[in-house]
Amino acid sequence: MRWKRLHGRARSRQRGISTTELLVISAVTGLFVLAGVPLMDDTCRAAAMSRSVAQVQGLLVRCRSVAVLRSRPCAVVFDRSSDGGWRCVVAEDGDGDGVQRRDIATGDDPVVGPVVVIDGGGAGPGILRGEPVPDPSGRGSLGGDLGDPIRAGRGNIITFSARGTATPSSVYFTDFSRRMVVLRIYGGTGRINRLSWQRGSAVWR
Repeated sequence: MRWKRLHGRARSRQRGISTTELLVISAVTGLFVLAGVPLMDDTCRAAAMSRSVAQVQGLLVRCRSVAVLRSRPCAVVFDRSSDGGWRCVVAEDGDGDGVQRRDIATGDDPVVGPVVVIDGGGAGPGILRGEPVPDPSGRGSLGGDLGDPIRAGRGNIITFSARGTATPSSVYFTDFSRRMVVLRIYGGTGRINRLSWQRGSAVWR
């Protein structure tokens, strides 16, 4: 008799979960998933922007190395594609008058390597809209054409000389949500400095 009571209790403890319990578990799980969606999206955007920054920074470093090693000016040339994205090439000054688009078209300034499409997957070159972005130099808000993230003088061409000096330039990136990164190229040294900023901050870091 006692064995039957114990067996009955064991069977009751081994029963499956009820429909009500299953619905509660599903609802709680759904809430956790929904809460995680914005965080996941933010993380993906940040990773996409980092990929774009690394892509361009690698091109700039390579371009400077080619200029110094071959003792001739070399440039990273940026172009906006028809879909609003960006692509760039590295080209050498083949005729002694600086890297120019018309010389690239004629082959007088040879292209070194393939065309690189800057594809960050939803993030890339750009300037965040919606509130004033501070100027990285510390002088008020960022001005100029906010639709042009490549600040490299005329033609969106960043040139490195045979001595390693460069066109003073800034290349801005955004995740189109709340973050930005700028690559600042210093003219006298060709050094590349990377700074970050996010919405609500007063300064770049």
